[in-house]
Amino acid sequence: MARAFQALTTSDAAANGVLGSSVNALAQVDKGIAPLLERFGWEAGKGFTTTLDLAGFKIALQRYKYYTLGQLGFGSYGTVSRAVNRETGEVVAIKKVVHSAEGGLSDSTVREVSSLRELSHDNIVSLREIIATVDGTHVYLVLECLDCDLRQFLDCRLGSLDAGTVKSIMFQVLRGVQHFHANSIMHRDLKPHNILIDKDGRRVKITDFGLARCFLPNDGRAYTEQVVTLYYRAPELLAGGRPFYSSAVDMWSVGCIMAELLENSVLFQPNLDGSQGMPDTEIGVLRCMFEKLGTPVDLLTSMPVLAAFPTFQPKPLGQVVPRLAHDAAGLDLLSRLLTYDPRLRITAGQALQHPWFADVQL
Repeated sequence: MARAFQALTTSDAAANGVLGSSVNALAQVDKGIAPLLERFGWEAGKGFTTTLDLAGFKIALQRYKYYTLGQLGFGSYGTVSRAVNRETGEVVAIKKVVHSAEGGLSDSTVREVSSLRELSHDNIVSLREIIATVDGTHVYLVLECLDCDLRQFLDCRLGSLDAGTVKSIMFQVLRGVQHFHANSIMHRDLKPHNILIDKDGRRVKITDFGLARCFLPNDGRAYTEQVVTLYYRAPELLAGGRPFYSSAVDMWSVGCIMAELLENSVLFQPNLDGSQGMPDTEIGVLRCMFEKLGTPVDLLTSMPVLAAFPTFQPKPLGQVVPRLAHDAAGLDLLSRLLTYDPRLRITAGQALQHPWFADVQL
């Protein structure tokens, strides 16, 4: 495979026979490539019998650099598969997204590509390359791949994570968040499913920038409120009517992730039986939030839709997250992340300097 691609970059590739022999060898390895080769005038044993469109053939052949190991996930965006680069042996994730001549790429794909091209950091997944099909119906994003996501990592553990592992994971998450915030990008969908991790828990990378967008401080522009998965959504988004939010919405999500790592359960998930309001709705999550952290009177007065909410007194945070009951530094950091007023919520840069990380080991 490597010889075939090397031959494509030489001016006399078809003449010197390197390309023909390499493609013949590739066809023996992967029978599925034969129909593609025939479209470009290739015949078994004869090689290319017509003038070869090198540019078009290179694009078409690009996807065969990888062979698929299995599917990782799927959704409205398309499918994600685990694959191996035939040349380097690197395991990658390949996201297949639909591309149409009329509509082009989806907004989420454009956001993801533009964000990942802008960002380069040890704790942010890297975009290896973009491959387009010859007919233009699909585009493949080749992404860095780790063993699993953070939710899967927690699910396969027999017990709770030790404090050192939680600190290491959170520190790396915050490093990634600090980097894209410093580059005026907010993620807007931070959650355990969008954080990749090695099985040993040492490497952590933030992924899935499909809802990301650029921002400028105090730019006065309204943003859509339909962002961030429900349980990790900041109160200013849940309450509605506040389209002028900031990157602080990401920091609230980070706080939810921190609590989930410590307790291995979603922090603001309403009762599934619906006995406490409406489960899996904005109102249900808000009520769950208020029951644990107390009812913010200023938010109720500014949001008439919440006027009927009862007033709850805040529970001690050590009771809400028992693993931190005797950890004053941990309680302080979590309380700063889960501050109702986004203007007072701690930033990623400030959090990285917090005493809770004084003994962190990466």
